[in-house]
Amino acid sequence: MRGKFWGGWALAVVVLAAVGCSKPTKVEVRPDHVILREAGGRKNLLVTVLDQKGRPMDKAKVTFASSAPDVAEVDASGIVKAKSSGKAIISASCGKAAGAAQVDVKIVSSVKLALPDSGSVGPANTVVPLVVSGKNDQGEQADLDGIVFSSSVPQVAAVDGKGDLTLLSTGDTVITATIGKATATLPVKVEIEVPAAVKVDKSTQEVRLGEPSPLDFTVLSDLGRPMTSAPLTCTSSNEKVLQVDAKGTATGVGRGTAVVTIAAGTAKNTIRVVVR
Repeated sequence: MRGKFWGGWALAVVVLAAVGCSKPTKVEVRPDHVILREAGGRKNLLVTVLDQKGRPMDKAKVTFASSAPDVAEVDASGIVKAKSSGKAIISASCGKAAGAAQVDVKIVSSVKLALPDSGSVGPANTVVPLVVSGKNDQGEQADLDGIVFSSSVPQVAAVDGKGDLTLLSTGDTVITATIGKATATLPVKVEIEVPAAVKVDKSTQEVRLGEPSPLDFTVLSDLGRPMTSAPLTCTSSNEKVLQVDAKGTATGVGRGTAVVTIAAGTAKNTIRVVVR
């Protein structure tokens, strides 16, 4: 009995000694990159301490520190709190082992929306890129990655994640942009143009054999504006003399004369083309 007792005691000492020899060798921090977009925004860092054999040390004591506490501070439990725009490194150490996470604080204090100079007028499905700008809490140009757009009446104009507005029907809508706690709105009046006339200043035009030449004409909308993106249908009365593409570019394939009909919606006109 005594031999068994001492043998068991010796085994226990060996086991305890082995446990006691465990040393923190690696500290893993997850996530290793944090982005906070609001003042006071928080993120809880998860830390795992590993010993020399890669085993988790659940009861290991971890100490946290921030390289820039005015940007992001961290408490004893690993909760990071955003203070102001900038970058900070949060370190987690246990003994001589340490790990870290990068924290980017991007606080947007204001956002502005505007239409480009071309406005919100055009044919259906015209894409209008919104002009978007913003300032951070330091008064500098803000990083607007992650901004969200919406349209109050998407049947009038839809907006995608890039801030591109698609004009769909005549009417009014309000575009809203939101990032963090910053919001901007933009009332938009959409006017959908339709082709009303094809204006031809020179009823007879010339092209050279084998040289593609754009014909001289202008599509006017019902608002009296030139429409550079109006869908066209262009046909030649004699394709053995003249061929014409959908943009109104004519190519002479044989000497002679042909009549080109240009149609934009219900609007039509003709041009007599001489190939020389």
